[in-house]
Amino acid sequence: MRLGSIRARMLVWSAGLTLGALVMAWFALSAVLADFVNRRLDAELTAAARGVMAAAGWDAAGAFAVLPPPADARFDRPLSGWYWQVSDGEAVLARSPSLVTGDLGTDGAGRAGPDGAGLVAYQAAFTAPGDGRRLTVSVTLPAAEAAAELSAIRSPLALALAVLGAALMAAQVLAARAGLVDLTRFARAVAAVRDGRADTLPPAQAAELRPLSDELSRLIAANAAQVTRARAHAGDLAHALKTPLSVLANRATPEDAALIDRMDRTIRWHLTRARAAAAGLDPAAHAVVAPVLQDLALVLTPEARRRGVTLDVTATGAPDFRGDTEDLAEILGALAENAIKWARASVRIAAQRCPDGLEITLTDDGPGIAEAERARLLTRGARLDETIPGHGLGLAIAADRIASYGGHLTLGQARGGGLAVTVTLPARD
Repeated sequence: MRLGSIRARMLVWSAGLTLGALVMAWFALSAVLADFVNRRLDAELTAAARGVMAAAGWDAAGAFAVLPPPADARFDRPLSGWYWQVSDGEAVLARSPSLVTGDLGTDGAGRAGPDGAGLVAYQAAFTAPGDGRRLTVSVTLPAAEAAAELSAIRSPLALALAVLGAALMAAQVLAARAGLVDLTRFARAVAAVRDGRADTLPPAQAAELRPLSDELSRLIAANAAQVTRARAHAGDLAHALKTPLSVLANRATPEDAALIDRMDRTIRWHLTRARAAAAGLDPAAHAVVAPVLQDLALVLTPEARRRGVTLDVTATGAPDFRGDTEDLAEILGALAENAIKWARASVRIAAQRCPDGLEITLTDDGPGIAEAERARLLTRGARLDETIPGHGLGLAIAADRIASYGGHLTLGQARGGGLAVTVTLPARD
């Protein structure tokens, strides 16, 4: 998921906060468990020290002994780390068999055993029956054993927190999907309006989306009104200009007829541009491609036969055009007329689906157009051969109309050397 999405940001933030909470829980619980283990080990050392003190004493001859010694077998195993000794500050009076010939020092600090291994020590001062001198009892256990016991407790804790973190993240993913389902549903509703499958947006179920839904509904209504006004203005202008041009055509001399015809074409071009812009605002506008191509072939076949040109039209699998039917007919009509005008023997028109929507290719076997001239011919009034009748508006009109729908027109070379015109237009899903 990209971080530009709401879902990704929610999951990143929740993952970070969850990780932080789990780390804090790890330290807190580790401290509690470490304190528990230390208290338990201290209790063991204290109990052993008390057993030594209870068994310690001086006999009548003045000899010190601990009888009976602690029964824990760990104090009998040589260099086990479990040691006890009694000292009077100057000498070691008694010690556990596990110390072998070593001791914990006359002070009984017990920082390290005879083998150099670290120890955890407990000390207590006491006096034994038969002598009033101050004695110190020291009891130790191996530091490695204490660390191993802590590790044995922390490992399951880390595993439990990891499983908990994974479960929380899975729950957050599900919660994010469930929480944003209304946003996905709302996006589909907007797409339905855009594609003409719906006229208005349904009321948003989520309270957070209702203001946006209301504003978009107002925008859709405003655009619909704008489309209606644009079409009405285009129609009014067409009617207003049609009659004066007809009168002028009847009164004009043959020398003026070409000029009036050019004026008529130019006016129609601007009117169709206005209508195309209005149709582009209409989300419900769409056209089935195959019937448009069939009608186009029916209209152009007489001219094609007169010139000895065969016209082949195919539209298998072509999607619907997301725009006005008349606009599509005029776009393809201008391009097809140009192809028939220059073709030697054949013109082929093929419509199909492409990644960008609808692709329509018109190819002819004419002389083609040099690459340097192709861009110039898409400008209004440009002509390749001044001896051929025409006003140089066909390609420019088509390119302008295609651009108004967000499509594009490209000129290339056909296999036989003629011109290949490729038109890409938006398709209705």
